[in-house]
Amino acid sequence: MDKQGIDSLDMQWSPEFLDVDALPVFSILQPHENLKKIRVAFYGGTEFPSWFGVSSLADIVDINLSNCRNVMSLSALGGLPSLKKLSIEGMNGVKELGFKPFPVLEVLQFQNMLKWEYWYHPYEDGEFPSLHELVIHNCPNLNQKLPRYLPSLVKLIVKGCPNLVDSVLNLPSLHELNIEDCKNMVPVSLVGVTSLVTVRIRGLPYLKCLPDGFQQFPGAPKHLLISNCSGLASLRQKATECENVASIEYVKVNGSSPPLSLAENGKNLVPKSQHFLRSLERLHIESCPKLVSFSETGFSSTLRHLRLRDCPVLTNLPIWIMSQFTSCLLEDLEIEECPSLTRFPTGRLPPTLKRLKLQDCASLCSLPEGLMQADNNKYASYLEHLEIIGCPSLKNFPEGKSPTSLKVLRIWDCWQLKPLLDRMLPDNASLEYVDILKYSNLESLPESLQNLMCLVELNINSCKDLECFPEIGLPLPNLRTLNICNCDKLKSLPDQMLYLTSLQYLTICDCPRLSFPRGGLPPNLLSLEIWYCKELKDPVSKWSLHTLTSLRELSIAGGPDMVSFPHECLLPPTLVSIYMASLNNLKSLTVSLQNLLSLEELEVVECPKLRNLPREGLPATLGRLCITNCSLLENRCSRDKGEYWPLIDHIPCIEIVATDI
Repeated sequence: MDKQGIDSLDMQWSPEFLDVDALPVFSILQPHENLKKIRVAFYGGTEFPSWFGVSSLADIVDINLSNCRNVMSLSALGGLPSLKKLSIEGMNGVKELGFKPFPVLEVLQFQNMLKWEYWYHPYEDGEFPSLHELVIHNCPNLNQKLPRYLPSLVKLIVKGCPNLVDSVLNLPSLHELNIEDCKNMVPVSLVGVTSLVTVRIRGLPYLKCLPDGFQQFPGAPKHLLISNCSGLASLRQKATECENVASIEYVKVNGSSPPLSLAENGKNLVPKSQHFLRSLERLHIESCPKLVSFSETGFSSTLRHLRLRDCPVLTNLPIWIMSQFTSCLLEDLEIEECPSLTRFPTGRLPPTLKRLKLQDCASLCSLPEGLMQADNNKYASYLEHLEIIGCPSLKNFPEGKSPTSLKVLRIWDCWQLKPLLDRMLPDNASLEYVDILKYSNLESLPESLQNLMCLVELNINSCKDLECFPEIGLPLPNLRTLNICNCDKLKSLPDQMLYLTSLQYLTICDCPRLSFPRGGLPPNLLSLEIWYCKELKDPVSKWSLHTLTSLRELSIAGGPDMVSFPHECLLPPTLVSIYMASLNNLKSLTVSLQNLLSLEELEVVECPKLRNLPREGLPATLGRLCITNCSLLENRCSRDKGEYWPLIDHIPCIEIVATDI
C-alpha cells in the first residue's frame, strides 16, 4: 500500500471491542513518516505500538486520543518535535503522566481522565515553552499542582477537578483564566501576569477573596465573573491593593450566600475606595440572598451597565446611580427579582440612561425622577427602552411626558398602575414597539396612537377593561405586527384596517365580544390567527380571504360555525400552512383544498364531528398532516387499514394522535 500521499490517519474501533487486544493490528498500520495528523479512538490495547513515538512521528502536528481506556502510559508521546496540538480524553487506564519537553506544543487538552492522579513535572520550567492553551476538564482524582511556569500560555481552563491543589503559577502571557468546580484551588496564586483580560471563577466554596497577587499586577482583567463561591466576602485582600485593579471593566458576582453587604457597616464585596475599579463599565450581581445595600461611593463615571438580579433582601439601591450625586454616565439599568425594594434613591436618573428594566419587584411603589421628559424641558431624558414587568405595587409614573427618544415600551402585570398611555404616546415619533399585558386600568387606547408613525409592533394582552380602539382607527403606516389577546370587553377591531398596508402578522385570540372589522382585513397579511372569538359569527366565506394575495399562514380555532372547510370560500393559493382547532360542527374538508398548490402543512385539532376528507385527495405539495383528537376521522386515516390511507400515504410526515380517554 502506497502511504506517501497520506497526511491524516483516523483509526476508530467499535466500543464493543474495547477488551480485545488490538495491538497486532495497530502495529502493522505504521504510517508514512510525513504524517501530520492522527486520531485514535476506542483502541483496546494496553499500550501503543513501538512506532507510536518520536521515531516515526517526527513531523506529526496534531494527535487526538479518545477513549483508549486500557492504555496505561503515554510516555512515548513526550518530546515530539513538531507536535502543536495534543488532545487526550477518556484514558481511564492512565494514573500518572510525565512528559519530555514539547518544544512547539501550543494546545494541550485533558478531558474525562477519571483515574488520573499524578502529573509529574521533571523538567521544571522547560516542559511547555510554546504552550498557548491548557484545558483540564473532569479529572476528579488529579491531585498534583499544575506546571509552574508556562511563559506563552494565553488561556487556562480548569473544570471539575476537585482534588487539584492550589498552585503558584507564573503565567506572564495569560489572557483568560477559567476555574470551575475545583474546590481545593483556593486561592490560585498568580505571578507575573500582565495581560489578563477575563477571569471566570465558579464553584470554589472556600474562596474568600481574589487570588493572591491578583490586585498587584498592572494588567488587571477587564472582565471578572464570580459564581457560586459561597465563601466570598471581598474582591480585595488589602485596602492598599485597590488602586491596581483600576482597569477592570466588567464584574459579575453570582451566588454569594454568607452575610454580605456592599455598605460601609458590613463586609465590603466592593470596597469604598474611589480608586477601586475606576475603569469598571459593567457590574452584574445575581443570587446574593443576604445583600442588603451598597456603599455610597466606590464607582466612578465609567460604569455603563448595572444589573441586579435575585437579591431578595435588597432594600436600597446605590445612591450613585442618580445624576446629581456623581458624574454618573449609566446607560443600562436592570433590576429583577428584588422583592424588598420599595423605591429609588432621591434624585434624578442620569440623562445618559438609555435602557431601564424593572421586573418582579413586588414592593416597588414609585419610579424615579428623570424617567420622563419634564414639561418645561428643563431636564432632558434620552431613554430608548423601558420595561416594567410584575410590579403590582406600582401606582404612578413621575410627572412629565415620555421621552421623544423612546423606542420600546413594555408594561406587564402592573394592575394598580393608573392610565398613562395618553402621556406616554403623544408626539413620539421614535416609538417602534408597544407591549401591554395585564394592565387592568386601561379602558381605551388614546387618540394619540395615530402619532406613532414609526410603530412596528403593537401587542395588547389581558387588558380586561379595554373596550375600544380610537374612533379614528389605527392610521399607522409602518405597523407590521398586531396582537390582541384576552380582552374580554373589547367589542371591535379598529375601523379602516384595510389601509394598514404594512401589516403582515395579525393575531386575535380570546376576545369573546369582538366582531369582524368593518371594511375587511389588511391586504398584505402573511399570517392570520383568529382563536376563540365567539362573536365572530360571520362565516369564513365572508372574510374575503381570497383577497389576501400574500397570505401564507391561516389559523382558526373555536370561532366561526362551519360544517365544511373550505366551503364557498376561496382561499389564496399562496397558503403554506393551515391550522384548525375546536370547530365543533366541522364535518368535512372539501375538494377546494386541491387548489392550494403551495400548501405544505395541514393540522386539525379537536374537531369532534370531522369525519370526511376530500375523495380527490390532498395537495401533492403537503409535507405534514396532523390530526389530533378527531375521533371520527382517526380510524379512517389509520396506517394501511383506514379507507383514507391511500389518499394520504404520499405525505412524508403523518401524525394521527388518538382521542384522549
